[in-house]
Amino acid sequence: MASIDEFIAASAELTGFGGAELWATGMAEVYWAVVLEEAGAAAVGRLVVEPLGQGERELARAVAGLWYLGSWSVAGGVPVVVSSAAYERGLVWRAFGGQAPGTGPRGHGSWTVEPERSR
Repeated sequence: MASIDEFIAASAELTGFGGAELWATGMAEVYWAVVLEEAGAAAVGRLVVEPLGQGERELARAVAGLWYLGSWSVAGGVPVVVSSAAYERGLVWRAFGGQAPGTGPRGHGSWTVEPERSR
């Protein structure tokens, strides 16, 4: 069976974020558990061997979506948000230097101020 460290390495390749950045989201163990439960250990084992390979393309897309959006969705299924923390910590917000709506202390009118550059 694949390890969580192998899952993080594969996730880093799929998302373009480094392993340390993925761990820093605080969601690694949660996402690891979700992917194992939803896809199974055998599929995850194939994914970590070749994250960008043809064999597990749908799983790779679902894992990338999980990290970016905090929700799980495969093959046209209805996306399921893992938790409010998953939504808030999604990589999509880091990718453009913003934060999830309704999760920060900025208050009314904060959308009028350009976000700080994080990279």
